[in-house]
Amino acid sequence: MPMLADLDDPRPSRARGFLIGTAIAVPVGLLFLWVAIGVLPKLILDSAVEFDDRLRQEDAYMQAVCAELSEATMSRDEELCECVLAVEFPSLDCRLPFMHWSLQRMVGTCADEASFATAPSFCSCVRSLDEQLATLAPDSKEAREIVSRYDNCTELGDALYLPAPDQL
Repeated sequence: MPMLADLDDPRPSRARGFLIGTAIAVPVGLLFLWVAIGVLPKLILDSAVEFDDRLRQEDAYMQAVCAELSEATMSRDEELCECVLAVEFPSLDCRLPFMHWSLQRMVGTCADEASFATAPSFCSCVRSLDEQLATLAPDSKEAREIVSRYDNCTELGDALYLPAPDQL
């Protein structure tokens, strides 16, 4: 509601502030739109493709290990192969048994001093997880949480890879 004082001294125009706000907001909005429409979906899709490729490699690896199952390797691979041979996509359904199996293989690999010298942070991570698992019951919730941390070890820069299935 205008007052008597406003009649003598009218409010300044808001056009200047509106133009400054528009000059700032339009480029920022366009930049946000470019990121939201152009860059973000590409990042998500690339990440999904990498994840899918990794799962396919793990599927092939698990199936190759279980295809070469013999009496000599039965005790070592039985728990993993029970799961792998029972499902269509083992990398999704058998994730925890595969990680536990991989952790056990890497504990053996890292016991070698030459391997430890090549990958000290990875082997330290694996040894740490193995020591934590040694104090727990194998089917406990805490053990499953520790096994799921094995992914963090594999993301280290000096991570060792599992040997080819025919070399196991």
